[in-house]
Amino acid sequence: MQIHKIINGIVGLAALAIIASPFAYAEGELEELPKNLTDAEKLSPYAKPVIDSDAVEAEADSYFYAGMQEEDKNLKEAYLSQALAKYMLLLSVNPKDATICTQIGIIHDALDHTQIAKEYLFRAVSLDYYNPFPNFYFGEHYYKAHEYNNALKYYKAAYDNGYKKQYVVNYKLGIIYEKLGDIAKAKQYYTAAYKANPDNTELTDKIEALNKVYYSKSDYK
Repeated sequence: MQIHKIINGIVGLAALAIIASPFAYAEGELEELPKNLTDAEKLSPYAKPVIDSDAVEAEADSYFYAGMQEEDKNLKEAYLSQALAKYMLLLSVNPKDATICTQIGIIHDALDHTQIAKEYLFRAVSLDYYNPFPNFYFGEHYYKAHEYNNALKYYKAAYDNGYKKQYVVNYKLGIIYEKLGDIAKAKQYYTAAYKANPDNTELTDKIEALNKVYYSKSDYK
């Protein structure tokens, strides 16, 4: 699948960051390229960029986490733009990396680029269907959009493939089942979430409230 072109404001910054990155060698700096490359490979505009993937990923992750935690809107966009540029560079080297696709999808979701986020998250799940990481964040994407049946599908995929004991997965499943009116399953997942995080007293209140609802609808009155 070709990398989708991003036509919103974030891309200008992202593209600029890539073009101006230390990996875009200027004239006179070709000696820094690996010596085993031929002259044609060095000059070819179609050659994959020569980068230190681990270093770029570390920088991308640093900007990503700073951006996701930042409350100031302008700083948040600046950090996430830097992260996006570096993740796109990594994806150009390894287009089948589901984790990088997921990170790009998360960034676009955080910047309210809903359709682009959906495309990258779908791509990530398609690349690695049994990976709980992209499935969870595709669930988050749909949860944010209030599309609860779709969110349920991907949260369940994450749950079934490694996130069974994760607090947030059980909590979100509990919320969705409660919204869908399945009180028994809502209680089941809230209880599992409470076991994973017993310090959350809000969950005990939810479970108690669901017990009352379940009791009022049962024949045991």
